[in-house]
Amino acid sequence: MWGKLTYKNKCIVLCAGFLAFLLIGYRVSFSKTFELKSEIQEKETKLSWLKEKEKEIPFLQSGLDMIEEVCGNDTGSVRDKLTSFISDFSEQNACIVTEIPVNSFYTNEGLAIQTNSFIIKGNFHNLLTLIFELENTHKYNARIMSAQFYSNKDFQTKRKQLYLKLITQSFKEIEPNTNPS
Repeated sequence: MWGKLTYKNKCIVLCAGFLAFLLIGYRVSFSKTFELKSEIQEKETKLSWLKEKEKEIPFLQSGLDMIEEVCGNDTGSVRDKLTSFISDFSEQNACIVTEIPVNSFYTNEGLAIQTNSFIIKGNFHNLLTLIFELENTHKYNARIMSAQFYSNKDFQTKRKQLYLKLITQSFKEIEPNTNPS
């Protein structure tokens, strides 16, 4: 077969075979290599971008802390924060939280009002300190609307016990057509 072909035709067949070999080689092996190389370049670009952004995290965190301080740390439930604070305070200062009634929630056109009430038993100094701490610690989250001291006689111990009924309210602006959290 090769004997009947001229030199020019042999060169054309060899070039066509070489091109077919290159095409098959590209499809089988080289194309995957080039795809992986482009994926690696994309991932390296993303990685370098993430490393640059990682340097900005402390700055962003400090800005977020400042915003939370100004806005009153609204990241969680006001009721949960108050309950946690009052329970921790009571545990440390020989007080007892006797009642945590269900909170009430009122929503108006652009304002959500949450009212929480707590009844705490303890001595006068500790209860007064609790009111002071609540006013200073949670002044952005909730305001104390009422603080009523009263005493009941415990017939088992035949002693009077001092109680504090504490009512707090928190206000939150809401956008129209959204449900408050």
